[in-house]
Amino acid sequence: MFLTLLMACAKNPALPPPRMQLGDDGLRAELVTNGALEERLATPDNADWVLFYAGEQRGDLAPCGCPSRPRGGLPRSASIVNSSDPSMFVNAGGWLDAGQGLDGNPIPEAALKNLWMLRGLTKMRPAAVHVGFEDLVGLSSLESPPLTLPMVSANLRGPGIEPVVFAEHRGLRFAFTGVSHRGHSSIQTPDYERLPPHAAANAVLSSLPTDVDVVILFSHGATDAAKRLAKSGRIDAVIDTQDHRSFDAPFRVGDAIWINSHTQGLRLGEFRMGSNGGLDRKIDLDDTLPDDPSLRAIADEAAAEIEGLRVRLFGP
Repeated sequence: MFLTLLMACAKNPALPPPRMQLGDDGLRAELVTNGALEERLATPDNADWVLFYAGEQRGDLAPCGCPSRPRGGLPRSASIVNSSDPSMFVNAGGWLDAGQGLDGNPIPEAALKNLWMLRGLTKMRPAAVHVGFEDLVGLSSLESPPLTLPMVSANLRGPGIEPVVFAEHRGLRFAFTGVSHRGHSSIQTPDYERLPPHAAANAVLSSLPTDVDVVILFSHGATDAAKRLAKSGRIDAVIDTQDHRSFDAPFRVGDAIWINSHTQGLRLGEFRMGSNGGLDRKIDLDDTLPDDPSLRAIADEAAAEIEGLRVRLFGP
């Protein structure tokens, strides 16, 4: 009997508890790095709203090309989002490849990657997709703007991009907007306008209807402007994408909650807001997680087409 129990324990070792970090006044962070899919889902709670977020995929649907424990990828993100309680998913910026040649023309591989990223991200049905400057460069390389994604930016304007997008979730009305750096003036983005981030976003916030319950601001390389806007009292949360790699607790800037997205989409963020404060969960997207079948099919088809292009350009 003792041997049987010992063998059972060996087959099902207890998972280490998630790492925790405490932030300002009831804000917490949790890092989940182990376990099967069902063990990485949040424990049911009284959250008023739940928001999944990621960013900085730079045109790559698949996981990073790391030699050990490759992480990330839209197929793994989708498997978690689709298995969770009713929630929203957003992309906080940096999702397209900004590749350009010295002549200002898009690099063929980057343009093809961006086309496939648009298809994959559309399949995930995001509530909002923030357009950062690199995304704007990627969009300008396409023959026609994507009109099926809820793309948003307060200060980067052009075809298919709205200054604010709205969504309904758990009986609440959400407004999403965002600010980005404007890039170097030598980089051309035909048909798109790049406005000063603070002034443009301030005007958007001032025009929001009174029935909006939650306002989310995305920031992509526009930290100073985002912090000034957060102190205005009109923003509930800021999601910042700026190559963040550390595990940090959310904090307050004015009344707004500041959350950092993880670089390259290696970790899926999940923010849960409830009466006991906010919980920011970071979920490692490693190779033990299953892929969403439909996103996996898109990623595989993209990889095959991109490899075919490389062979045509550079040989086998």
